[in-house]
Amino acid sequence: MAEKEVSFITDLHGKKTHAILPINVYNQLIALRELIKNTAPLGAHEIYTFSIRNISAKGYPEGTRSKPHFVVLKGSQAVLQPVDSVPQNISNIREDLLSDGTLELDPINNCFVFAKDLKFQSASAAAAIVAGNVRNGLDVWINREGFTLKESGYGLKKTKRAK
Repeated sequence: MAEKEVSFITDLHGKKTHAILPINVYNQLIALRELIKNTAPLGAHEIYTFSIRNISAKGYPEGTRSKPHFVVLKGSQAVLQPVDSVPQNISNIREDLLSDGTLELDPINNCFVFAKDLKFQSASAAAAIVAGNVRNGLDVWINREGFTLKESGYGLKKTKRAK
């Protein structure tokens, strides 16, 4: 919208108090309001996706912004074979998830599938289980607008104020 399409009414101090705009611009604003109103409610979790090697996982952060947990959703996929250099704790977690049935084999898609939602201590731990190698979860989980967890403000440490 060009600036010249909108006129403003000001008060005695020159502060803009009202805007006069063309009807087509008004209609576009109303349409945007309806679009926003029909998106996920504020209580719903924003979904993030991580895709690698033809598999895809979805989940959401939970807890504090500075150190969030990460919940991987049921139906998410994980690679079959982790890399040889994956840390032992990640291998152990994967083995436990296979043993307890949380990860199930999907022979059609040649991957594992999460049989239930699963909460991880961090987005990085979740990403490592999904990818089979070490990943910075704040950088690989992406929302529908294309922003990573880090770009969405997660993982930022609180700064101390000087007294």
